[in-house]
Amino acid sequence: MKSSPEITALSAHAVFPLSLLEAMRSLDRPVEDGIDAANHETKARRLGLSSTVASQIERYRGLAKSEAALPAEEVASVFRLVGRRSDAELVLADAGRRAARHAARSAGLTFRVLRRSAPRGLRSWLGVRDAVRLSRRVFGARLAMGAGGPEAEMEARFSPVLSLGEGACAFHGAALHELLRFLTGFEGALVHESCCGRGDEVCRWRSLAAEEHT
Repeated sequence: MKSSPEITALSAHAVFPLSLLEAMRSLDRPVEDGIDAANHETKARRLGLSSTVASQIERYRGLAKSEAALPAEEVASVFRLVGRRSDAELVLADAGRRAARHAARSAGLTFRVLRRSAPRGLRSWLGVRDAVRLSRRVFGARLAMGAGGPEAEMEARFSPVLSLGEGACAFHGAALHELLRFLTGFEGALVHESCCGRGDEVCRWRSLAAEEHT
């Protein structure tokens, strides 16, 4: 598998803007009810359906496949674009989940087949190992499996986007949760205990077991 640079305060993985624009496009697609579909003017106003976004998605998809790191300001500008939307919270949550799935698939076919075919105990160990590795390499988060379940921390000084506010934290929280679900079968919730967007030194998430949040 091709190695890639870890996320830093000066760069970010290409799955960040790729997932943000994919989520924007998905949410901007009209409901096929026969009304919106015929309103070409309405569709044209949806940024996610523009040719510019389509071409950028293709560009970022290619960069993500090659494990490219992008300048922090380029990635931050896409976050700011999303942050101006009235449905920014929905876009960011969906984008975080998409980014996690992109990251998980980057482990390669051999690793995915091994994880699926391994005995349950080994499969769990492999899933946790990959989640810890990818959370650090792609998202810049320190993920650990504590006695009470998964815990994660991120520092704004090591992230290109956490300083942008709570929206960036929502993206990362959704990404970490989906990474755990996708790779380890985690069914609990992640509670955002501290937040750089609220002035804390670190963003910290801890797990709640499934029965604690039902």
